[in-house]
Amino acid sequence: MADVDEAGLITYLTTNRAFMTPAVEQAVGLLDLAGSRRVLDVGTGAGGGLVALARAAGEQARVLGVDRNESALTLARQHAADAGVLHQVHTEAADLLQVAARAWEKGRYDAVWASDAIWPGNVEDPAAAVTRLAEALAPGGVLALFTSNYYSSTFLPGHARLERQLLTASELDWGVPADGPHHYARHLHWLTAAGLRDLRLHVLPRIGFPVDTDPTVRPYLEDVVWPQLLAGARCQGREAGMTGEDLARAEVLLTPGNPEYVVDEPGYYLVHPALLVTGRR
Repeated sequence: MADVDEAGLITYLTTNRAFMTPAVEQAVGLLDLAGSRRVLDVGTGAGGGLVALARAAGEQARVLGVDRNESALTLARQHAADAGVLHQVHTEAADLLQVAARAWEKGRYDAVWASDAIWPGNVEDPAAAVTRLAEALAPGGVLALFTSNYYSSTFLPGHARLERQLLTASELDWGVPADGPHHYARHLHWLTAAGLRDLRLHVLPRIGFPVDTDPTVRPYLEDVVWPQLLAGARCQGREAGMTGEDLARAEVLLTPGNPEYVVDEPGYYLVHPALLVTGRR
């Protein structure tokens, strides 16, 4: 995987936040946070969840946003300020497990939100991490795992085989397990093992069309998705079963300005079948 510079990271975080905001806000709205006093946002990134959580919980709530990256936290604080909820939030550069452990000393949380944070790319043992987060909940508190479900998304409608190859190459490039207890799709398994009750799963599709009415779609594809898929194909395409012809075809379809650029095909769309998985202590 190629290293991302500071400017690239900021572009990635803000572009991803803009595109996923509708799904994040819909997911947070399902948590029934009104009256919550203490909320934890782990892996807060650029603060999309942070703002949604503060608004949903109300003026009396205090939301702690935790991330290991200071640049991400700077973006999150600015986003909270722009949204008028900065007085409700606090951010901290820390490991999510360290913060969860402190809940026993400083008070447990009415809700814990984790958006694309609990997966093998971020934590060594996702099941253990979920258990620690569940232990940070107050009785009756809710743990919410939200995922954009990136690797189940439709990015190249009409090019199914090539799309599968590109996503597989990306998984290989990130070192994502092919199966087993640490696989990124085992959210319900982890919540079950943590002993939570009232388990629920919601599918919240984020559907995008590259038209003027949704200006977040092209930047998301061109600044986030295509660079990742092409980087994975260049590094791990052969291992994913791609031929030289497949690699060349991917470059043609995913290059803006090319006559065969996939986004300019009439009828182009993308779908993120985002998931919200919740359980209560």
